[in-house]
Amino acid sequence: MNDQIKIPCMFIRGGTSRGPYFLKEDLPSDVNKRDKTLLAVMGSPDIRQIDGLGGAEPVKSKVAIIDKSSEDGIDVDYYFAQVKIDQPIVDTKPSCGNILVGVGPYAIEKGLVKPDDGETSVVVRDKNTGMKIEQIVKTPGKKVQYDGDFKIDGVPTPGSPIKLKFLNIIGSQTNKLFPTGNKIDCIDGVNFTLIDCAVPMVIFKAKDLELNGSETFNELNENKNIINRMNDIRIKIAKEVGLGDVSNSVIPKTAIIMNSDKADIKSRYFMPWDCHPAYAVTGSMALLASCKSKNTICSEFYKDYTDTGNFSLEHPSGLLKIKFDIKYEEDEIKDISITTTRNARLIMSGNVYVKKSLID
Repeated sequence: MNDQIKIPCMFIRGGTSRGPYFLKEDLPSDVNKRDKTLLAVMGSPDIRQIDGLGGAEPVKSKVAIIDKSSEDGIDVDYYFAQVKIDQPIVDTKPSCGNILVGVGPYAIEKGLVKPDDGETSVVVRDKNTGMKIEQIVKTPGKKVQYDGDFKIDGVPTPGSPIKLKFLNIIGSQTNKLFPTGNKIDCIDGVNFTLIDCAVPMVIFKAKDLELNGSETFNELNENKNIINRMNDIRIKIAKEVGLGDVSNSVIPKTAIIMNSDKADIKSRYFMPWDCHPAYAVTGSMALLASCKSKNTICSEFYKDYTDTGNFSLEHPSGLLKIKFDIKYEEDEIKDISITTTRNARLIMSGNVYVKKSLID
């Protein structure tokens, strides 16, 4: 009797993250069994994830689950799961804009969307947050094109550009841009802005955490005192705004900001227990919304309140650039749409095997 289960999947790098992509129908319908399956697929809990597909870093311990959508005007539904590395936890509250980049190519490869010759539009509903995203994927000869000359910082080789337009991004988890009703709050003597745009995020000034802004990615990633300090604050504020106990959830995310001489602003993004080696797409949208709102923690560094244009942020691996269109009413953001261009690459297509004993 075979003691392992094989599950069809594609292993895809999307933006600066990577992970397995599954059809929803190929995973157990029972949520508890599904989560056990994803833990087994990734090799969690284990700090090395040696017995699975995980890469022992949060950006390499992510999963996409895709389903044909029954909603008019939507091609596919996208479910994201962050698999904890060292604990048996699968968090489906957040989304991931990097893993999202691979959804369009995956949907075409699996026949969920019929490709056009030249380029193909794939409209995605992010089921974690409610966001609607249109992706434009290059499909010459009705085949997904992966090679190209479009470079993103954080990935060593260029690829084919995938344009993404994000809609319905305000209040992804709380239905409010500023969940507390304030632009700046203070806990434990530290000021911060809690914003919910694509993802809830707690934003701090580096100097308010006794950082000088020149710390390297590795220094920040290893500075558990700072990470724990930010984590304590995000847990407290999450309870205040109705997100519950987020001790084992990756949302709200956290970020620190400072001046940049290379971009509009410099920021470091935390997941939240580790520093991101680049920057999450959803995190960049939350940061933009904070920068574009007056009297937030970002206002010391950014004072451009135009309603359309380009925004750039400096992260550990380089720059991330997005385009924005904002609707203001009495100087407050009422609606916002974001366009960015990334790339993705299909790395492997086949079956992943998991032990039956880990699921039953």
